Amino acid sequence: MREVLETLERWSAEGVGAATATVVQTQRSAPRGPGAVMAVSERGEISGSVTGGCVEPAVYEEARAVLAGGQPRLVKYGIANEEAFEVGLPCGGTVHVFVDLIGPSLIRELTSAIHEERPVALETRLSGNRIGQKRVAPLRGSADARIVHTREGDVFVLPLLPRPRMYVFGAIDHAAAVVGVGRVLGFRVTVCDARARFATRERFADVDELVVAWPDEFLREAPVDERSAICVLTHDPKFDIPLLKVALATPAGYIGAMGSRRTNAQRAELLRAEGVSEDALARLHAPIGLNIGSRTPEEVAIAIGAEIVAVRRGALTDVGSRA
Repeated sequence: MREVLETLERWSAEGVGAATATVVQTQRSAPRGPGAVMAVSERGEISGSVTGGCVEPAVYEEARAVLAGGQPRLVKYGIANEEAFEVGLPCGGTVHVFVDLIGPSLIRELTSAIHEERPVALETRLSGNRIGQKRVAPLRGSADARIVHTREGDVFVLPLLPRPRMYVFGAIDHAAAVVGVGRVLGFRVTVCDARARFATRERFADVDELVVAWPDEFLREAPVDERSAICVLTHDPKFDIPLLKVALATPAGYIGAMGSRRTNAQRAELLRAEGVSEDALARLHAPIGLNIGSRTPEEVAIAIGAEIVAVRRGALTDVGSRA
């Protein structure tokens, strides 16, 4: 929903009606999971995607039918035949897509929640007498998109969480590139450095938060959870050791540190001397980023972003220090 909300807000401001098509369930392999959204305006414009292209033309026609006055509907798409030339999913999966209208007041509620970084859930009735009814509710329980069965019919619950946080320590050229990648990946990005002459808005115009403070002292008080990413780019022992000691005691889902293999081996020994356990050190991705032969700051940032995605998706088997 986040990826289409800005467009929905613009359409609403222009007085243009819209329908949304939302993936509410998948079976077997599917290009996108529950919660993927495609929006269609009265003018025929499209924003977002439900499958990356497999069934979008058919979903578009369903949305146009709803915009023309048709009822909300739950439609199912699967592989059409063994050659997969017809409308369907060549990957062999099945997706269930709910198509209905979305009104200006709901768009305003969702926009307000996202701007205020409030965790909410968009609840949509998929069946029963009130099919298509939507409401924004405080997020309770699971943060996974899911169908809830009630006596009055099925309800699709789509959580909208605040952006996960990325902390980038070390206001160097590489940090500016990492900020860009972090924002593309949906993070709320903070850059922190103790050196005020480096941590400036002129150098980091697009960062969400810029902090001049000793990194370990800042991180000790910063909000960190399992979705957070911590990128240590300083490669200076007086910053790195106290900072990584704090970082490895947090539940952050990703912790990476820049430096050569020799630097990382020396840093690991210093951390052991500080009492950091082997289990904690095994969480550290160092040298930071996937080994793609990167050299420029932008290439390094791509390698870091790729590693964060791999860790997030459980696709990285080489976890831990590579010192």
